[in-house]
Amino acid sequence: MTGAELRAARKAAGLTQIELAQRAGIGRHAVQYHEARDLIDLRGWAIGRIRAVLGAEAVPYKVRINARAGAWAVSLLEAEKRALEAARIRWAEAEARRLAMRRVICGAKTRKGAPCRCKSEPGKRRCKFHGGMSTGAKTPEGRERIREAQRRRWAKWRAARQGA
Repeated sequence: MTGAELRAARKAAGLTQIELAQRAGIGRHAVQYHEARDLIDLRGWAIGRIRAVLGAEAVPYKVRINARAGAWAVSLLEAEKRALEAARIRWAEAEARRLAMRRVICGAKTRKGAPCRCKSEPGKRRCKFHGGMSTGAKTPEGRERIREAQRRRWAKWRAARQGA
């Protein structure tokens, strides 16, 4: 159940948050809290009091026997399942963005031969001193210069490999 569904049930009963809280014997802020939630845990004490005031049928609540565990368990309604899945997807997307922007140690070989210990630029693998700020060649001449340098490097590598 979502907070919007709870709010709709309260308004259908013609109650304000304060009136519902007084009848349920809870604080107004508890009603406000539950109405603002994406997903409401229906097993709570306060929500039980709210359900008693609004009527059990006004606030949907399914209970089934969990045969595997041999105990009572709350079955999630379809809306709750969708809300949980949406929250999981939002969390996964935020985590992916955070990992993409993580700053790692550069590790490029310095002039002394040791790995660079600077932090990389956000979203990059190298620091600003070792190409992290570079956007690459923009002109056709620059691109050709890089291509030629790569050809020379690979030719040198192949020659060293065949000679060894």
